[in-house]
Amino acid sequence: TLTISLCDPNLRNCASIYYNGVRRSGLYTVVPLLASMPVEVYCDMDTDGDVSISEGGGWTVIQRRVDGSVSFDRSWRDYRDGFGDLHSEFWLGNNHIHELSTQGDYSLRIDLEDWSIQHKHALYQSFSVEDEEHQYRLHVSDFSGTVQDSFGWYHDKQHFSTPDTGNICAEISHGGWWYNQCHYTPKGRGSLGPDGIVWYSWKDSDYYSLRKVSMMIRPRSFHTRLSP
Repeated sequence: TLTISLCDPNLRNCASIYYNGVRRSGLYTVVPLLASMPVEVYCDMDTDGDVSISEGGGWTVIQRRVDGSVSFDRSWRDYRDGFGDLHSEFWLGNNHIHELSTQGDYSLRIDLEDWSIQHKHALYQSFSVEDEEHQYRLHVSDFSGTVQDSFGWYHDKQHFSTPDTGNICAEISHGGWWYNQCHYTPKGRGSLGPDGIVWYSWKDSDYYSLRKVSMMIRPRSFHTRLSP
């Protein structure tokens, strides 16, 4: 039984829910500082911060792809507001990601799994997304993890794009992202691009789509010892 109010204005993120004694991963309602309405999120209360830091939990999941059940070839409005199923595949919504990531100093963790069930992760100590007026421009830095960085160095400071904004990268890749440059069709190749999320350094290829990818954020200052 939860001992916290589902719309408690002090519950700014999954870390604050963790500090209230909740240790079970699942759906919870949070109220980001800049938000006009409460938002339902999936909280990961198990994953560690990094191999060197045994601080598990407190993560607000902002994206997950696991089985291809949800199309990510969506409009600007869909990516702005969010889509999918929080229990399986979803994009939380760029407005929500902006509201969450700009209410303090946030870290980002990306978990990756390939078709051989090999698992790696990337951790960025600094992560934020600007508002819609600034096209949800990405700020990400200070990388560590068990995979080479194929996100921060390439996508930092990029604006978000979707297929309906006229961005050729988004059209080719069939989804929204902080595109820098895009995959072009090698001679004799039928497909324009990968049908899924690519992490270039995994196979040194722009065409290998990973099996599972999730992205989650939490305050950089998170410590389990702060919990009751």
